[in-house]
Amino acid sequence: MGSPFSLQNTITSGIVSSVHRGSRELGLSSRDMDYIQTDATIDFGNSGGPLVNLDGEVIGINTMKVTPGISFAIPSDRVQDFLQKYKSQSSWLNSSHRKRQYIGVIMVTLSPRAGLKPGDTILEINGQKAVSSAIIYDAVNSQSKLSMIVRRRNETFMVNVIPETVE
Repeated sequence: MGSPFSLQNTITSGIVSSVHRGSRELGLSSRDMDYIQTDATIDFGNSGGPLVNLDGEVIGINTMKVTPGISFAIPSDRVQDFLQKYKSQSSWLNSSHRKRQYIGVIMVTLSPRAGLKPGDTILEINGQKAVSSAIIYDAVNSQSKLSMIVRRRNETFMVNVIPETVE
């Protein structure tokens, strides 16, 4: 489940072919963990989403795709162990941290000429709140000029951008 390539509410299917694929077999010698191997497609947008069985039970967290048809998930029991271990450590999950007061889309890959940096959060684009990446994609594909309200760390500013195709 997830939103690969900004396609909302997407579910893919697959077969679990191994529940004990060792990290060393995958070339991850720094980790000591078994992964669930599946042929379900894991792409940008649904990595981090749940891997569920036919009963709708979460059995893992989709993590990585090695090649088409070979993907891996972290078993849900490992996730539960991790959460239990760090639940009591207030320095890790400190409820006193100030909640974000804004909603937006975080940018990762950008042209330096755009005036944006990786990690910037687009709050609005052409006067519309950027509550999903689909809004950003629609504006970029349909508008010749973009006016954006952007947040970088504790600063909010306006940026005007002319979208261009890069090959």
